[in-house]
Amino acid sequence: MPPDVRPITDDELATMLEVDRRGFGMAPRTPDRADSWVRAETDRTQCAFERGTMVGCSRAYTFELTMPGGTRVPVAGVSSVAVQPTHRRRGLLTAMIGALHDDARARGEVASVLTASESIIYKRFGYGTATWRLGCSLAHSYARLARRVDDPGRVRLVHRGEADVLYREVYEQVRLGRAGMVSRPDSWWPEVFWVTEGGRAFFDAVHEDADGRADGYVAYEIKGEWYRGVAEREMVVWDFQATNPTARAALWGFVFGVDLVAKITATNLPPDEPLRLMLADPRQLRTDFFNDSLWLLPLDSAALLEARTYTAAGQLTIEVVDPVGSRSRLSLEGGPDGARCRADVRNVSAALTCSCSTLGALILGGNSWATFAAAGEVDEHAAGAVARADAMFAAAPAPATLTWF
Repeated sequence: MPPDVRPITDDELATMLEVDRRGFGMAPRTPDRADSWVRAETDRTQCAFERGTMVGCSRAYTFELTMPGGTRVPVAGVSSVAVQPTHRRRGLLTAMIGALHDDARARGEVASVLTASESIIYKRFGYGTATWRLGCSLAHSYARLARRVDDPGRVRLVHRGEADVLYREVYEQVRLGRAGMVSRPDSWWPEVFWVTEGGRAFFDAVHEDADGRADGYVAYEIKGEWYRGVAEREMVVWDFQATNPTARAALWGFVFGVDLVAKITATNLPPDEPLRLMLADPRQLRTDFFNDSLWLLPLDSAALLEARTYTAAGQLTIEVVDPVGSRSRLSLEGGPDGARCRADVRNVSAALTCSCSTLGALILGGNSWATFAAAGEVDEHAAGAVARADAMFAAAPAPATLTWF
């Protein structure tokens, strides 16, 4: 018997949180605010029930995604996807994901996006890795900038009440200037960003320009203990946002100047983070990981391709194969000033063929068509089509998703 999949009622929220907790193996979670992130948009949940008992959960949030060129498009931000350990391999995930996609299409959203707990799960549903995230670390003893920062502004520590307003303003500026960024809804801030467990040491610093306007910030935590009189502690940079190079350099200089830490770790930097080139000794910066960040499933491929600009002008016809084997052909003509894309064209031969997952990975310009072709993920039917696609789809700055959801 197929599972019954439906949105929850408000009375079922506690049950959904418990199903989510069991699926991820987490500590109990009780939202203690009326504006909690987990209370938002419960009409966008899709939970699986067996004989009236919830055995799986999933949900989506209403996001905007920044495309190359700055256009923002409506997308579904999928989150809290979990199946009870007692009910794995029974089709619950497939049913819930299908319901989320149907709901997103009904709302006119052109893509579904998520960050994955495991990188093996979502390609089979048509998602591709559209952005990547860099994790790195640096011994505090080597944390020195190679050049003096000529900064007419200042960095100052702030309380969270003040930071709440300033951070939102800065984040809005950052997300509009980089493809792959998603909006942070009002409900995101108080429940996701500001919730802290007891005993943890969080701090907030804002950079202001010469006119006193906030143009960057860093939110960080100090972890660890003193050992035999030495502070063997770690500074963890959780959220680093800067709208310009001066703010970025000044904030890294501030981070390096924090005392009584042995190691600095950053967990979500963009692939083109320039920090290594800013250091006096670049070799000392350790790359801890370079992982998938935003997974993207095109729900309306033509609308997505038409929403972005292209670095080089050109024309391509792309055949896309969806997860069940159905094929569609897209005729794209684009350039720096915009694009036109027609779906289901039949009288033009395809220059390239790829899966829906591969198109999702390539559509923001965060990956190379040539690399995917070398991996066997793109078939080239016309000479030079891969090179033309790379010239068109290239994006700068590198697409990144400098948030979590």
